[in-house]
Amino acid sequence: MEIRLRTDADMPALLAALKATHEVDKYPVLPNHVSEEWLLEGDDGMAWVAEHESVVVGHVAVATTEEDPDSLSVHRLFVRPSARGRGVASALLTTVETYARLLAQDLFLEVVSHNTDAMRLYESRGWRRTGGYTASWAAPDGTHAQINLYASPHNNPSHVIEVGAGRPTE
Repeated sequence: MEIRLRTDADMPALLAALKATHEVDKYPVLPNHVSEEWLLEGDDGMAWVAEHESVVVGHVAVATTEEDPDSLSVHRLFVRPSARGRGVASALLTTVETYARLLAQDLFLEVVSHNTDAMRLYESRGWRRTGGYTASWAAPDGTHAQINLYASPHNNPSHVIEVGAGRPTE
């Protein structure tokens, strides 16, 4: 497996992977977010893809948080369902954790509560849940998702921010 910076040429493969992810995990929650615009939104241009046997199988991006310009937030972490169980998500997460440490910035993320596999991954890697909120946007079934906030194990333990609390992230 190879992790490399995302390029424009990756978009067709990423959209196919995102569509497959949405069908299995309802991520992103809103079907209209299975789009190139959503993939590119708010990532400060720092995004990576995972390739397995020359096929793009995963993605992660990172951006400066709106709440704290000295902190980063993980965005758009997903792995094509057919490529799971190979350590792809862990490798992508290691990439953004390393990037944040190189910049000496704390790293946070949000995860929708129905995505229990993702929460298990984060917690197994030492990420700690720091809070949560109810999304202001409604899912297609009319419910408002519960969002969990997590902090990287490499962060300053006393530094907690409520990444995105209340803003529409899905």
